[in-house]
Amino acid sequence: MEARGTTDAVREPRDGRRARRPLGGNRQEWLLCPRPDPEASLRLLCLPYAGGRAGGLLGLADGLPAGVEMGVVELPGHGGRLREVPFTRLRPLVAHLAGRLAGRLDKPYVLLGYSMGALLAFEVAHELARRGLPGPRALFVAAFEAPHLPPARPPMHDLPRAGLLARLARYDNAAAAVLGNEELAGIMLPIVRADMAVCETYEHRPRPPLDVPVAAFGGDADATVSRDGLEAWRELTRGGFSVTHVPGGHFFLDSARDVFVKGLRAELARLTDSRE
Repeated sequence: MEARGTTDAVREPRDGRRARRPLGGNRQEWLLCPRPDPEASLRLLCLPYAGGRAGGLLGLADGLPAGVEMGVVELPGHGGRLREVPFTRLRPLVAHLAGRLAGRLDKPYVLLGYSMGALLAFEVAHELARRGLPGPRALFVAAFEAPHLPPARPPMHDLPRAGLLARLARYDNAAAAVLGNEELAGIMLPIVRADMAVCETYEHRPRPPLDVPVAAFGGDADATVSRDGLEAWRELTRGGFSVTHVPGGHFFLDSARDVFVKGLRAELARLTDSRE
């Protein structure tokens, strides 16, 4: 679930609880790798959707081809890093991610971002280039309109609780886990608000297009991501572009995972063929 950073990560949550303090952690807490493969020829580095944890993407590993090692980033304040403070602005979060990923760029890699993760992946690719670090072989973006377009909907990260839950209901199963569970909602809504603030306060900076292929994926019944918005990613690269429409709504990751994985495999095969 996405919407459209001062690390304002230390803000008083809207439910009145005290802000959580960041804790130190080891590398395993921020990057989950379900099947480590020292011999892999390519890494698929994944960034999750708003309010999501790394575990929501780990199932994709089952369908990836041999020689591809997948790692999923756990964002601060999410999943195993729940006791850390989530970021609420994009720029400091991107700097944080670029710093963490710098040590994982020792072999060719692809960035895959789902929903909010697509925006993060796009900006991380630019930030890594700015730092003179190796760039991705390709950028895979899913369930998110091209970030240079004006926001299609009003912001919702500051909505009252009832209004926020009503808006979340548009994202397929995105609100199902919180709508009827007060305890879970108390944990999840501050995280969702923080993530949506990251997206909704984002200001696009015009820059030269990326030099790598961009592959976009979208649900054919997604009420929050238009086909034109998905196609507009084409304008942000000069390295080739493709669109794959997957059956389902915003969370086709869950409802049509096999189709999504098939599309990922096709794009990965295209990269492999281009190296030969």
